[in-house]
Amino acid sequence: MDLTEGVGESSSPPRSFGTFSNYDVRSDVYNRFIESGHEEAVSNPELFRELLDSHFNRLPASYGLDVNMDKIEDVLLHRELLAMAKDPERRPVYHIRLKNLCAETEGNDDQQFISMTSFPRPVCDINGVVPSQKRIRDCTIEFEPCSKLEDLILDVRKSPKDMEERCQPEDVSRRQEVSHVPIHEVIFSTVDKPKTLSQLSALLSDIGLNIREAHVFSTTDGYSLDVFVVDGWPIEDTDGLYKAMEEAVV
Repeated sequence: MDLTEGVGESSSPPRSFGTFSNYDVRSDVYNRFIESGHEEAVSNPELFRELLDSHFNRLPASYGLDVNMDKIEDVLLHRELLAMAKDPERRPVYHIRLKNLCAETEGNDDQQFISMTSFPRPVCDINGVVPSQKRIRDCTIEFEPCSKLEDLILDVRKSPKDMEERCQPEDVSRRQEVSHVPIHEVIFSTVDKPKTLSQLSALLSDIGLNIREAHVFSTTDGYSLDVFVVDGWPIEDTDGLYKAMEEAVV
């Protein structure tokens, strides 16, 4: 995959991070780290605040609006990935984790969310000095539906015979059959250049992944942070997906 340096493309021009309606996202993020007792934040709050400000200032204002305040640790993950992307030997840097699971009912377009236990999260090198064989691997669950479920309307005026026909054991069994659809999140960081987004999208497609969401950000110093929410990988475990990614980016 050719990701050489060049003039970048961005979903929006890089600009300094600011406040929105008197709400400062990065201050809220900082305060939550302090309140949670995060070791780095508590041990040296002034330096930690400077690191956060530096990170946010590199990214467009839209990044602040995209931060999930229930998962503020993602801000540090993004910072680490951007730091690792400075090493030409590692680009593109990528991070894969299981986002959630969906259950699709047999013969029905409706989907519902299924929660699951997350895997342990390893410690990452804040300076980005991480051997390639020790890439960041994580699994985080967000309690959100994969799609809005339509209301199920029960017609109580149905005749007893009709209701009995609808409740045959084989029909109930068929309705209980579901297929678990893993939803993964893939985060890339590399140099920002023309066609980077299209190349990364094609890369995911070649692996057999379908893009559900894409959040694209460019830094002021020429790097990109691209977050994709995908399905199409049949199992929850990310090891196989990491292997497929390693083969695809060569």
